[in-house]
Amino acid sequence: MMKKLVVLTAALLLSLCAHSQKRAISIDGTRIMINTIGLEKRKEGQPVVVFESGYGTPMDNWDRVLKGVSELAPLITYDRPGIGESEPDNEMPTIKNVSDKLIKVLNQLEIKPPYILVGHSLGGMYVRGFAVYFPEVLAGLVIIDPADFTENHQNKRDYYKPLGWDEARIDKEVAGIVSFLEDRNRDAPPSIKEEGIVLADLRKTEFKEITESPLPNIPVHIITGGRFDAPEDSRTPENIAKFRSKMRVRGGRWMDVVQSVDKGMLFYSGDAGHFVHYDDPELLVASIKLVLQDYELLKQKSDK
Repeated sequence: MMKKLVVLTAALLLSLCAHSQKRAISIDGTRIMINTIGLEKRKEGQPVVVFESGYGTPMDNWDRVLKGVSELAPLITYDRPGIGESEPDNEMPTIKNVSDKLIKVLNQLEIKPPYILVGHSLGGMYVRGFAVYFPEVLAGLVIIDPADFTENHQNKRDYYKPLGWDEARIDKEVAGIVSFLEDRNRDAPPSIKEEGIVLADLRKTEFKEITESPLPNIPVHIITGGRFDAPEDSRTPENIAKFRSKMRVRGGRWMDVVQSVDKGMLFYSGDAGHFVHYDDPELLVASIKLVLQDYELLKQKSDK
């Protein structure tokens, strides 16, 4: 019953968005499903908001924010190859390949820059990576609870030190997480498995493809949720303490990211879990509104 209610609610929200156009296009012979809203009303030079979903997640996970965002700017959501209703292709979903594919989608639809990219989880990593290859087309980034591209082999151990753990116990914990992620990905559908492989490879290289390139000086927001969304039998005091420690340590690193640009912001929602845009859609809409405002301020400053 609850699942049916969620589906009906999403359908109602989509029906309220004027000129929502969900359809398939062909990119390099691959069927890609997209949804656009408001492109026909776009003003000259107005940024378009582009949504990048998380690991193996179809584009309908954005449905709760589409109406609010469409009142601010034109937008597009899409399914990466092999995800949702899009056909798989013959390319690994590396940061470069995903970025190139997205550019092809936007070019085929004749959606000229600038773009505000909004990415969740793995999509947050992808939009940060997009800024490595196509910084000149960006008006802003909104990164939601990302696959943590600031993590490296050493600093991920910092989560456990405030808990008083010794090195041996930390070694065991880190190895257990690696094993869990490998097991989770082993039985996934092929395209989702490929995304897991790409993420694992990036972790091994400490995300150097991203971290070796500075952000362009555009508005950059990072949004994270602070609710511990774990099954009831996992809600032990120790697990809660680990989660809280990770939040604090990652928050510090993410603060460094947003402080590297003139218009950076870090948002925290205690009401939201990992899917912040579902649990707290108003926060994401407000973030995008601020990015649009700050982009205009930076543009006016550069034009003088």
